[in-house]
Amino acid sequence: MILGAFIIGMALCAVTLSLIHTEDSSDKFGSAVAMFAAWCAFGMLLMGGTWGIGIVIPGLLAALVLMIRTTKFGEMITPLAPYKMPFGIGALVCSVLVWLGVLNMMEGLPNG
Repeated sequence: MILGAFIIGMALCAVTLSLIHTEDSSDKFGSAVAMFAAWCAFGMLLMGGTWGIGIVIPGLLAALVLMIRTTKFGEMITPLAPYKMPFGIGALVCSVLVWLGVLNMMEGLPNG
């Protein structure tokens, strides 16, 4: 559960942050909510992933997300721009799932 939610959440963070990095739209509120959700999810995923699955995979995926954010990947996925807020919120939901898995690990419960 932790690894799956972590990978999906990081992918959603990468898409959201690259869309925000390349887009210049009039929807400032949607962009702000998406950016806040994506950065919060990025931090929570990085902390939860490091606790749950070690340092190597989260470190590599975090570097990949930051590298994708600065490339021209956002221009290729510009048609997805209206969905940047749902992508950011989806990343936030995935980060909550990662933390539920981490808390289950701390309590000794099965992760499913």
